[in-house]
Amino acid sequence: MLSDVIGIFEKKYKQQGDKLIIDAYIPDDGEYIIIDPKQDGFQILDKVYIKKDKKIKEVDRSSSYFDFICNADYMSRYLESNKAIGDKNIHSNNYLTFFVKKENVHNGKITNEIIEEYYIKLKNPLIKYKTPKAKKLYISLEKKFGEPDGAQIEKIEAWIKDNIFNLVEPESKDKSYLKIFFKFDLETYKNESERYILANIYNSSEYNEMINSKIYGLPNDNMGLNSKKPYLENKSRKTTIPYLISEEEVLIQKKFFDYLANQVAVNRPNIYIQENNIASYENDKTPDKDFCGYYLRLKKGKEVEIHDFDTIGCYKTIISPLSLENVLQLEKSKIQYNTIHKLSTLKNVINEVFFSNYLTTNFFTDAKDIKIKDNALKRNLLLSRTTLFSWFYKGNDNNAWKIIKQSSLDLIKGSINKGYLLKAGDQFNLRCGLKKYFEGGDNMADILADIKNRLRTKIASKEGTESITSDREYYFAVGQLSNYFISLSKTKSKTHSLANPIINAKSDDKIKEELKKLYKKYNYTIKTASNRFNNLFAMVSSYIPEGKTMEDLIIAGYLHSNLIYEKSNKEESEDE
Repeated sequence: MLSDVIGIFEKKYKQQGDKLIIDAYIPDDGEYIIIDPKQDGFQILDKVYIKKDKKIKEVDRSSSYFDFICNADYMSRYLESNKAIGDKNIHSNNYLTFFVKKENVHNGKITNEIIEEYYIKLKNPLIKYKTPKAKKLYISLEKKFGEPDGAQIEKIEAWIKDNIFNLVEPESKDKSYLKIFFKFDLETYKNESERYILANIYNSSEYNEMINSKIYGLPNDNMGLNSKKPYLENKSRKTTIPYLISEEEVLIQKKFFDYLANQVAVNRPNIYIQENNIASYENDKTPDKDFCGYYLRLKKGKEVEIHDFDTIGCYKTIISPLSLENVLQLEKSKIQYNTIHKLSTLKNVINEVFFSNYLTTNFFTDAKDIKIKDNALKRNLLLSRTTLFSWFYKGNDNNAWKIIKQSSLDLIKGSINKGYLLKAGDQFNLRCGLKKYFEGGDNMADILADIKNRLRTKIASKEGTESITSDREYYFAVGQLSNYFISLSKTKSKTHSLANPIINAKSDDKIKEELKKLYKKYNYTIKTASNRFNNLFAMVSSYIPEGKTMEDLIIAGYLHSNLIYEKSNKEESEDE
């Protein structure tokens, strides 16, 4: 699968070259000094200070040398510290540049001897590439790029020795970079960069094999193979190395991983690749057009890491209309009730209403690193995120409703427990919309309107207590009664957690037992002449449900405006 996406990337790279990578490239924080090597004494052309804005992941690009810096910097970095030219504290890979951390200039980690070692190896690379296979590989590269320009290297070395220690304050603790560039053309940079990269790009030259006069080796991207990791070897083959690729293949693979690294560095970890197109998106963004192809999810570690890799058969941006209704007739709401047509819109609504905007930023965060104090929210986020990610970012809604059905109910109960009834109301309304979208069936708004109209008449009856005639009506009435009892509390902060035993009850006996407890707790404040309460309590007490407990209807009754407090026009006239 990786070879397929690299093949698509290679087509784009042949069209755009390094521009495909450089367009998203952001240099490290630090001071960038541009030097003209053609002038006597090497004249400093400019000093550019770069510091990335951590919020927007961007830098000031106004310098006339910025494009040169991006290109030269990208080509001149060492691959990793154990593949440094000389000392690992010099981070550049050719004689055209000199990269160090400012804090190391005066602390003994950069000395004239260390600088000399760096340039000696640049003048005589075979000092570095000693083993037979490494030597053979480098000699093949020298045929392509020629021998190093020893005279030019010595001039640059002399300038670095004379100036490097004056470019940084003696007591500096600055952890940013000091990067020096000698202003040669980019083609020269490219040649010197490839001289280093092709000699070091493989995991180890000891794994290289010569096949039909071409060198093949083990790539280093997302692969580590050494004496400490023998389990990665393929023991069933004569050649135990997992796989070998040519210089051309390993170079384009490196370019591909460089492209990925740049995207994740600017906070675009979602990569969508299809024939003739590669696009990257921020954490909470998804394609705005239908998509068929490959999906990669990235994470920045010591190197770019591919945490998810999948083939997407058909990602549809437009979904069947989902009607988001104000089922509970809430007077206040933080969300807009309308018809949703886009998957991205639904993702944002679910993220906001159910997960308080924590979902899209924590799809791949380690559980221990998720900064959420609400245990119910954190638990349900961890339970739901893999399935919801697959739906929102890959278009696969398998098991989506199964997991939302479970989590949304738990989240609603959690909101009620904390007294966030308005939030619980919005969550319930969204749950109803999703239930209708996935399961079909009767509209919850119509169900509740019918139940409420019938109960309203029965509660107001003065001709004797009527009867509840269905389980739906009963469980809604249970919720109404529970809410009424808790509303009688005289404390400043009403504890809605008192309703938990009823909302979570799995049997009718448990429900009636808990209602009796609440009645005993608050009956001192209920007037004996309260006809509306008496009717409701009597109807609930005498009804025996036939089916399973309907938690949704109990919650709907609890969150809906309470019928006991309603007054008919006649009652209002009598009060006046």
